[in-house]
Amino acid sequence: MTAPIHPAPAEPGTRPARPDAVTIATELWVVVILGQIVAFIGQYPSLRDAWERQVRTLPADTPQQQVDMLNSGGTLIVVLSIFAVALTAISAGLVLLTRNGYNWARIVVAAMGVFIAVNLVFTLFGDVEPRWAMIPMVISGVAAIGASVLLLRRESEKYCREMAEHRRRPPQYPTGPPPGSPPWHNGQGHNGQGQPGPGYHQSAGQPWTYGDGQNQHPGYPPHGPASPNRPNEGNESRGES
Repeated sequence: MTAPIHPAPAEPGTRPARPDAVTIATELWVVVILGQIVAFIGQYPSLRDAWERQVRTLPADTPQQQVDMLNSGGTLIVVLSIFAVALTAISAGLVLLTRNGYNWARIVVAAMGVFIAVNLVFTLFGDVEPRWAMIPMVISGVAAIGASVLLLRRESEKYCREMAEHRRRPPQYPTGPPPGSPPWHNGQGHNGQGQPGPGYHQSAGQPWTYGDGQNQHPGYPPHGPASPNRPNEGNESRGES
């Protein structure tokens, strides 16, 4: 029997890989949001009747102008549109945060899925008009409970924990030239044929030198070759005496 193959651990500083459970759960929430929007639009007649019943319960001394405004169909559409856009934006934002590995958002989205599924059970025994609105409600409810199950899996919780550690880790900056890069060279660093230019040399642990060892500079390359008439020209360019 061959030993099970485990994925190689991520290198330090790299973003943790998103598990399939989180990816599928966030994609299911697209179905949830779309299904809820379609069901919400389909229930407009019953929502309008409920709105009109609430308007009729207003006190008798309510100004007639205010009553007429509330009875207007445009007012109801604006109110329902604002309510639908707000819920959609909040849900989409929480789903995106969950996809990016925020644990508190994962818990909230999983709880929202359970709430939608429980609400669907009570709706099945209620009087929903029109009846076809039950179809997108059932689809979104099933997708919501499936997403909640996936978000509560161990790999989803592990992914959020690793992402939290990744966000707390300070950024990694390179401390030197990449491996295999050529040393410093004078001029443009090349002689025009793609080869390193002549002049500058450095051995491991030794200062930079030019030519046959003249004009030594510890720790960094010189800015240019020393002139025969001005042997300290390289030092003067750096303000050294």
